[in-house]
Order: sequence, then structure tokens, then C-alpha cells
Amino acid sequence: MLIGVDTGGTRTTAAVSDDAGNILARAESGPGAIRPGQAAISASAVFAAARDALQRARVPGPAMAMVVGASGAGDPAQRDALAAALEGCGLASRLLVTTDAELALVAAHGDAPGIVLIAGTGSVAWARLPDGTTARAGGLGPVLGDGGSGHAIGLAALRAVAHGIDGGPPTGLAATILGALAIPLAALPTWSLAATVKDIAALAPIVLDAAANDGVARTIAVRGARHLGEAVAQLARRYPSGERIAIAMSGGLLSGRKDYREMVVQSIEGLVRGARVSTTPVDAVTGAIRIAQSLTR
Repeated sequence: MLIGVDTGGTRTTAAVSDDAGNILARAESGPGAIRPGQAAISASAVFAAARDALQRARVPGPAMAMVVGASGAGDPAQRDALAAALEGCGLASRLLVTTDAELALVAAHGDAPGIVLIAGTGSVAWARLPDGTTARAGGLGPVLGDGGSGHAIGLAALRAVAHGIDGGPPTGLAATILGALAIPLAALPTWSLAATVKDIAALAPIVLDAAANDGVARTIAVRGARHLGEAVAQLARRYPSGERIAIAMSGGLLSGRKDYREMVVQSIEGLVRGARVSTTPVDAVTGAIRIAQSLTR
């Protein structure tokens, strides 16, 4: 058996397959993105999802190999910390911890050149270039980057609503956001101080729902899609001129919101001439299974 795990800021997904890559069962647990000093929390989410997937597949452990792709694993220190926290967990004989972007690249393009755009709680774009090297755009975290992500959209909405506290013009989005949070406007600053990245990202679907009829929400969504398109365009400039670049999308926000995905596709096509954009979301956990297969050959 093989185990593949894709862990992000909102959920962790694990799959168990046979050695031919046929997936037998899946399971989910809570957020598992790596945060500094919190490798044990990430490891707990990975363990819970992988254990449940094994149970659903009705197969005993350990598996031959387990590959974990984690948001935040681009930092070698954090990647090593998660690997150390999972060492001896008994789930698999071999363990590899890599980035969630590597899973998505493999799932979308295999070993071929291409770009994958990931947007969920956070966001990042990764490319495999024609010479086999990889490059990144975005993915700097909720403070420095992650434009177009669920967190960025939620944060922009909160700031738009907050203008009303200082006497700014009211927006229809304010009533929508405050109603979802079940708080009055005056309580928003206190709520925001205690809010986690996941709490703020959870507002993104509400904003996207409102975008059909609310100008402020629509502007936030368009800007988010534009930011994601620009991340892809930044990477596309590293390919030979005139090459038709294969571009795929992954992450909970792009996978779960067809409306936002279509906006992002339009942004990419407007910025990258000749782009071949797949509108079918990438199942990143299948990339983990494919990498696990390579470990056992």
C-alpha cells in the first residue's frame, strides 16, 4: 500500500492506494499547514487523515511509502521539522515530506514543463521549466503575500467593512459579513484581533457569493483573480518566447468555486498569450501517490 497526503491551511487530505496507484480510500482531517514551532500540530493532522484512510481502505499498516506535501514546506527547516515529528509514526516504512506545490505539479504535468496555480487559504504559483528546474511566484504567507487567496479576499472584505467604523461610506458587504459573523460593527476590531488565518479565509466564499450583486465584493474578487493571473504571468516569462504553456489550478478555493476559477482563467488568458489553461482542478493527493510509487521502484 501507498499513502499520499496533501495538507493545507484549511484541511488535510490523505489517500491510500495499491502499488499500481489505484486509490482505495480517502480521509480528511483539520488544517496541517506548517507554521514555525508547530510541526507537532501539522504531524497530528497528517497522522489522523492517513490513519483514517488506512482504516477506510481496510488494510493494515504500515504502507510501503508515505508522501506528504505540505503548505509551508518550502522552508527546509519547517519541512525537516515535520519529517522529524512524523518519524516513527508507524504509518509507512518510507517517508518523504515535500511541498504541496510539488504534489500539484506532478499531478498536473508529471515530469513535463508546466505551471500550477494553487489558491486555498493561501496562494502560490509554481512552474517546472523546460530545463527541469522549478520556480515560484507568491506563496510568501498571509502577512507578506498570498494575494488572491481565501485569506486575502477575507482580509480585503474586513478592511472594506471597517471603513464604516471611522465614518466611511457603508457598503452592502458590511451587512453580509457582519451577519455571517453575528456581531455588530463596533465589535469587529475585537473579533479581528482573535481571528486566525483560517477564520479570515472562511469569509472568502461569503464575499464571492456577494460579488454577483455587490460592487465592493466584485472589486475584491476581480483584484484577487488579477493577482493570481499576474503570478502565473511572472513565471510564464521564464519560458521560451512563443511556447504554449500548460497551466493547471489546484487548492480549495479554485477547486470549490467555479465562479472564481473562471475569473482567474480569464485573467491568465489575458496576461499569458497562448496559455493552455485546464479548467479541471488538479487532485494534488494523486501527485503524492505518484511520487510514493517512484520511491518504491
